Amino acid sequence: MRFLRAVLSAVVATLPVLIVLLIPSLVRSDVEGDSAAGVGTAILNAAFLAAIILIPRVNGWLDPEVPDWTSSTAMAATARVWRSRIWLALLTVLALLAVLAAGQTAAYLMSRSAPAVTDGALDYSRFLAQELVVYLLGYVLSLTTYVLLMRTLARRAE
Repeated sequence: MRFLRAVLSAVVATLPVLIVLLIPSLVRSDVEGDSAAGVGTAILNAAFLAAIILIPRVNGWLDPEVPDWTSSTAMAATARVWRSRIWLALLTVLALLAVLAAGQTAAYLMSRSAPAVTDGALDYSRFLAQELVVYLLGYVLSLTTYVLLMRTLARRAE
């Protein structure tokens, strides 16, 4: 049950990322018309960094463990982990990046077998499938991993 609540927390924290991912002109430079891929990449990265920072608070709100992990104490618990166990916190971020890279790789392999842009025209159903793979396997699963590991480290830090 804790895993499902962590997944739900990651979905809530990354909703802005999903919105950016679903707009082709923000994430692809090879579509017809105006492309804002540079701006989209900056927005995507900023939204994901904000999600990484806010995921403990969202998870504390959706899956509280009184008094150690609530919406108001989760950020402080995470900060304590970063201050007292920096190497383990860095390994947690490394795990987040590894899962994110795996999701990106899965979407890349999917795009190689069924490209979203053929002859200059975008097939939105293929584009949507690729972006949902990136979102679910990359962003959501990586944040789920991060928050569960950070929650475990916070429990053991006290």
